Formats: sequence, C-alpha cells, structure tokens
Amino acid sequence: MQSSGWIKTFSLVFGIAIFFCLLAVPAGAVNLHPGDKAPNFTLTDIDGKRVTLDQYRGKTVVIAFWSTWCSRCEEEFVFLRDTMGKRDDVAVLLVNQDSENAIPVARIRQMKERLGIEFPILIDVGLALWENYGINALPTSVVIDGNGNVKLVETNFYWASPDNLLAAIGQR
Repeated sequence: MQSSGWIKTFSLVFGIAIFFCLLAVPAGAVNLHPGDKAPNFTLTDIDGKRVTLDQYRGKTVVIAFWSTWCSRCEEEFVFLRDTMGKRDDVAVLLVNQDSENAIPVARIRQMKERLGIEFPILIDVGLALWENYGINALPTSVVIDGNGNVKLVETNFYWASPDNLLAAIGQR
C-alpha cells in the first residue's frame, strides 16, 4: 500500500509539472505566418462605418486584436498612439472582441477617449476575423505590408514588442 501512495503522489506532481510546462509555451497566432497573404475582411467600426483591409492597399497596416479587460492591450495602444498616430504611411486598426461579452459600445468609446486613441475601432461580431486569422492570445498584432502580405504576428505585447513592431513597420 505504501508504494501505491508514492505512485499517486509522484503522478500528481508529474501531472502538475507537465501542466505548468504547457502554460510556459508561448502563445501565438496559429493561422498566419510572415509571408502569408492576409485574408481580406469587412468589419463595422464603432460609428457604423464599414472598413475593409483592401481599402488600405499600399499602406502598412497594423491590426491590433484586443479586449477592454486586457491591460497589456492598453499598453500597446499607448505605444501605437505615440509611434504611429501621425504617420500617413501606416494604418492602425483596432479589432475589438468584446462583442461576445455584450460590452456596450459606449464603454469602448470611453476607453478610446480616455487613452486619446484616434484609430478606427472595429467590432468583430461573432469573432469571425479572430477565427479567420487564428488569434488565440490578447493582445495580438498583425503587421501587413502594402501588398497585403503578413510581415509579423506579435502576441502578448511583451518587452521586445515595440522594437519588433517598429522593425516590421519601418521606422521613420
């Protein structure tokens, strides 16, 4: 009986260790990779205007997937606002996924105003773009060149993200 107790304890500790190892694997966007053609999309912004990826052909596009509960998303917004806000060669599209939680658009507008964000905020109803692009972590940013090709998929906005995004976009 003593050996079965030891085996149970070992199995439990081993299972917990495997669980935490799996958590340590970095999250990533599963469908898009650098060099891929970015799928076109049409979404509606918080003012009811239809926005497509194709309307930004010729510009570098940064698509930032985010949610109102995501503190790192706010960090990324401030970075994008401060570095991309005045650039006419870069379009930043903020794709909100709170529609599944029925977050009122007024709350999203309040956040936009509080942070001084002027980029379009698109609502991903039904998470169609989220699923099409294979997004599985927030925040996730996708940089697309002027020809519609993916240049970078950056997840989680961590310490190296600003440099990675600037390198993909091109500093000015």
